[in-house]
Amino acid sequence: MAAASAAPVSARRQARHVTVFLDVDGVLNSYPVPKLRSMAEGRKKLHAWHYELHYRPSIVEFFDRIVETHDVDVVWLSTWSQRCKSELEPKFGLRNSFDVIEMPDETHNRYAHDPRQWWKARAMEDWLATHEHGRAIWIDDDLAWPATREYFLENYSPNRLKLIAPDFAHGLTKAHLKEIREFAYPKASAAKTGDSKPVASKSGDPKTGDATTGNSATSEKKTTTDTKGTS
Repeated sequence: MAAASAAPVSARRQARHVTVFLDVDGVLNSYPVPKLRSMAEGRKKLHAWHYELHYRPSIVEFFDRIVETHDVDVVWLSTWSQRCKSELEPKFGLRNSFDVIEMPDETHNRYAHDPRQWWKARAMEDWLATHEHGRAIWIDDDLAWPATREYFLENYSPNRLKLIAPDFAHGLTKAHLKEIREFAYPKASAAKTGDSKPVASKSGDPKTGDATTGNSATSEKKTTTDTKGTS
């Protein structure tokens, strides 16, 4: 007997599905974090790829939960590339393994200020072009670069692409996680029209999620990349 064909995916489910593109440094990892703040935030340390990472287990756990409880996929979009799977996933203690978009060369974030040259920007545009009805959340502290942020805000509907640019020194906050959940499952009464213009989210305070300027996030990144060199 022939195997039954898979049930077609409903249009409603297709419209609800979200892919989260996730960076590492400045998002999950903030280095260095002062000891008192690290204790207050419940941070842990790990060593991978010759680096020390400071991260919040509750933030990492969020991505395990959301792929298990929501119609959400996570894709690593980081200069860590396959090391996200081989080193970070087991050391973070993730239950799930996520796909990876590989960094094609050694440019790192040299062109993060230029959406025409930055490898991550090109990868996002390729994905959006090949997933005509796909909805995405892109999380990267380098989205604080004004030219890159404005390029994506001007060219993609806020219903289709949400940008989240954490402050490098703090990484993702609870306020950001709330935004991710709300984008994945928006309330009908709060639905935005395609004509509205999105805002790249940046929360500087890990407790309050108070907004910071894009320039401060960028300058923070530039001072730390001399010792880290990854994203």
